[in-house]
Amino acid sequence: MKKFLVLAVVLAAGLAQAEGVYTSLTFDQKDKQNSDQVNYVYGLNVGQKFSNGFAVEARMEDERVEPGAGATQKQEGLIQAKVSYDVATGTAFTPYVAGALGHKNKSTLDFNFWVAEAGVKAKFGDFGARYGVRRRSAWDNSTTIAYDTTEHTVAVGYNLTKNDNISVAYKVERRNDSVSSEYNTKGLYYTRSF
Repeated sequence: MKKFLVLAVVLAAGLAQAEGVYTSLTFDQKDKQNSDQVNYVYGLNVGQKFSNGFAVEARMEDERVEPGAGATQKQEGLIQAKVSYDVATGTAFTPYVAGALGHKNKSTLDFNFWVAEAGVKAKFGDFGARYGVRRRSAWDNSTTIAYDTTEHTVAVGYNLTKNDNISVAYKVERRNDSVSSEYNTKGLYYTRSF
């Protein structure tokens, strides 16, 4: 995680002189269903948007797992590299697709995963909205890993300035197997474009 943080800072410093560069600070509260467990996820994104509709992004997360009922707190981490493509329509609505590869570090195991995502963004002046569906799974999705889920996201945002955006999101994550966890998530995000 420390190496990835250094890489993200160097990438942000190097790209900050290029148009289309952005960084985001994110916070998610994930409420595990049928459980007292709550996960607090702090994230950092560093990305570059290109004029042809493509974008690349690096993400890192630090996740604090509060199991509840006197159980011991756990710490988890994640790093991810993502490529996305916006389909220009000439309207307020922009469909998109994305794919990502990453690595998850839990208290008892480490594993690699993949992500496939699709959705649509809408822009109305300084206001924006997004709906997306994401499938995420470990490459080796055995019962000990349990990381095969589908997540639906609804997000709304507002441009505070030409370069600053704040948004909120609600996510519903459900398992695709019999062992993965299910969450309802509330998120708050700040993005700075350069």
